[in-house]
Amino acid sequence: MSGNIKGVKDFYNKTANDWADKWYTNETMLPLLKKFIELFDTKPRILDAGCGAGYESMRLSNLGADVVGIDISEESIKIAKVKSPNCRFELMNFKNIEDSLGIFDGITSISSIIHIEDCDLQTVFDNFGNATKSLGFLFIVFAEGDGYNEKKSIREIDGEKYNRATYHHRPYRIIEVAQKSGFKYIDEWFLDEPLGQWKHFVFQRT
Repeated sequence: MSGNIKGVKDFYNKTANDWADKWYTNETMLPLLKKFIELFDTKPRILDAGCGAGYESMRLSNLGADVVGIDISEESIKIAKVKSPNCRFELMNFKNIEDSLGIFDGITSISSIIHIEDCDLQTVFDNFGNATKSLGFLFIVFAEGDGYNEKKSIREIDGEKYNRATYHHRPYRIIEVAQKSGFKYIDEWFLDEPLGQWKHFVFQRT
């Protein structure tokens, strides 16, 4: 790629308001978020990893969770703090989840590991494992497929090119990596209206 092409963080800083406008009113994920919260006996402490502008964090909070959202996009975190004041938001990469966040009853990673290439998956899932209590739950939404998807990655906005580095993963690979990080595959959940290649997997920390 040319040095003039901006990366993932730049892309989401540029489009943060657009994502917020679209998804704060779009409740597509709400049925599955309800199922996730129902897995817990008491009010859970949830990490929303790759939270963007905080729309699903807001829904998790409305469902009764104590939510911490992390994201690499400064503009997204700024919006999240304004629009979802009941949640805590931190500028952080989930490739390196800081110990200061503490331990969580559960983690959601909704359409965020699409920006993680295969060689970094184990690091990410190890971080998820280290941040999750024993018998806690992990909800992962990812796109099924094989590796880097150039069509979905390259964007041009206001005359500038962005590579938002989109990667698809095979289900068996996600299960394999999760198991090495101490998670047991529990189930695949489905929306009433399927979203193409998107998969919704639930794991439990052993």
